[in-house]
Amino acid sequence: MSTDEPQRPAPTPLVTWAPGTPDGPALICLPWAGASAVVFRTWADAFPEDVGVYGVRLPGRENRMAEPALTDVAEIIAEVREAVAGLPHRRVALFGHCSGALVAFELARELGPSVVHLAVASQLPPPQAAQAADEELVSREQLARRYLDQDLLAEPDIVELLLPVLEADMRAISKYRYREGPLRDVPLTVFRGTADDEIALDDVVGWHAQTTGHARIRELAGADHLFSGPSWTGLAESVAEDLDAALHR
Repeated sequence: MSTDEPQRPAPTPLVTWAPGTPDGPALICLPWAGASAVVFRTWADAFPEDVGVYGVRLPGRENRMAEPALTDVAEIIAEVREAVAGLPHRRVALFGHCSGALVAFELARELGPSVVHLAVASQLPPPQAAQAADEELVSREQLARRYLDQDLLAEPDIVELLLPVLEADMRAISKYRYREGPLRDVPLTVFRGTADDEIALDDVVGWHAQTTGHARIRELAGADHLFSGPSWTGLAESVAEDLDAALHR
């Protein structure tokens, strides 16, 4: 009799919040630096039943905490791309928040014609984003204030647990090098909160040059950089509206 322990399946970076149907698109949601799939748990309610809603959980967080965090955008893209390839959906939409926006953009390049919509929030256009990330790595305190919830900042032990993952994510973005060339015919929506005191409206205009498809900027009234509180639900509903418009354009 074998004494070998049963092999556990390798952790997947995709967490299913709504399975959708094969005929409907898969929405792949990439969180901001230091965050994980759980932030998108409530988003399924904003989308039709045929849309599959998936949050991305990278190594170093939640049930993947024992795995070393990835510090290269190419490695992150490769892991997520492989998982997306295993989904039953023929069409893919992508949403990326802050640092996740850059990963979503580059993932859209990799996935090609299957991508029906790209939505990004609270991020500079790709050519400028790496330099900004490099500047933020100078101060751990600044990183924590920008990317961690105010309630978490009051818990020093939790902050110390999250900071290594946050720094790894930002290190990956700081090493990112933009490749010239827009996405081909991919509808793009860029979201910004009107109460975002870190990224101005003029800062995101350059996203228009990143696709040959329809592009628009949407500002959500009262939303801050992380779209905290009710703004998070409003963001989900707005992404759902634009995805529907892209599918029927």
